[in-house]
Amino acid sequence: MAREQLSRGDRLVLVAILASAGAVVAAYLTYEWYVAFSSPFCDITSYFNCTKVGRSPFAAIGGVPTAVIGLAGFLILLGLSILAFRGVERIGPWSTDAWILLFAVVGSLVGLGLTFIEIFVIEAVCVLCTAGFALDLGILATAWSLRRGT
Repeated sequence: MAREQLSRGDRLVLVAILASAGAVVAAYLTYEWYVAFSSPFCDITSYFNCTKVGRSPFAAIGGVPTAVIGLAGFLILLGLSILAFRGVERIGPWSTDAWILLFAVVGSLVGLGLTFIEIFVIEAVCVLCTAGFALDLGILATAWSLRRGT
């Protein structure tokens, strides 16, 4: 049985869906940061603990929650995928596919760095942050396939 590949449009819709889900996760984490993680449902154990991660000094950069940065990145990816789906081929010197890949790489690298900080410095893992990182990786894989045309 031959493996059927997703069309470019299908892959752009997939990026939009994953970016939307990431934006929801990041928006919730932003909300929790501003209410000092008063009611997170993802405090499963002392290790899998969103509150411990969210209250750490690494949860913000210059007073801006890292979740806000994630939210901005996911919204940019959503916007780029919509533009590409609607037929915008280039933004400035690069194709929309290249911009999607760039933001996917940056988001994945930031997610990787924050995951290492969670594991090795904070010694706790935020389940929602991990979900956001998984969404980043899904977008990266899809963006890579868009760029390669496979």
